[in-house]
Amino acid sequence: MPAAEAAILAGSSARSAAFVFATLLTEANALVVPMMIDHIGLAQETSAIPELMQIAGGTHESLKDQYVRIKAIEALARMRVSEAVDLLLQLSQRREGLTYAEPSGLRSVASDALALVENRPTSAQVRAAYEYAPQAGGNFNVPRRYSRVPLESPLRAQIEGGQRAMARVKTISLGGAYLESMKRLNVGDTIRLEVRSGLRKIHFTAVVRNAGPDGNGVEIVHMQGDDRDKLRKLVQRGLKT
Repeated sequence: MPAAEAAILAGSSARSAAFVFATLLTEANALVVPMMIDHIGLAQETSAIPELMQIAGGTHESLKDQYVRIKAIEALARMRVSEAVDLLLQLSQRREGLTYAEPSGLRSVASDALALVENRPTSAQVRAAYEYAPQAGGNFNVPRRYSRVPLESPLRAQIEGGQRAMARVKTISLGGAYLESMKRLNVGDTIRLEVRSGLRKIHFTAVVRNAGPDGNGVEIVHMQGDDRDKLRKLVQRGLKT
């Protein structure tokens, strides 16, 4: 099959999947919803915009988790939804008395999204973190959604849970990481990770997506807003070097 035709078919499949995801968000497993929202944003599935606006604003009937809200904000930014500007401005700046109405991690994402939607000079750095390179022959269901940052000095990490184990993070992104560990990990396993960057500790839940000869690729499926903000700063710092 010619490359151009294959690309058209892959794009059609991706859009079809995004449409299905948009109709099933409220029924999906909580650990799958973030990936679904990512895919909706990448495929530019505009039918999902009203629901994404509700999720991002915290007014959705059931999808109120902070990490899911962050994903909805990112999807709106990826689609450059101009009608989301007022909402993003409110999320990043609204106060209740002397304090901000939203947690810092969500405010940071809203500020980045606003820069992308309005194409501000500062948006170049944000785009660098969001850009990705589709792999030839890759599965459209799990696209690479963020730029990966190779680490000259791997970060120390700990796999938490029943049998704890140490690991080393060799590459990291806003969407996942590649790590080495003596602990055997199987594709589909759900793990809790604590990644140490200097004095900072970043915690997240991840699913093992692939296994290689020297490690495993994992996808982040949940994390707290403050951990997301630490990861964001780590990635942006790595992209500058």
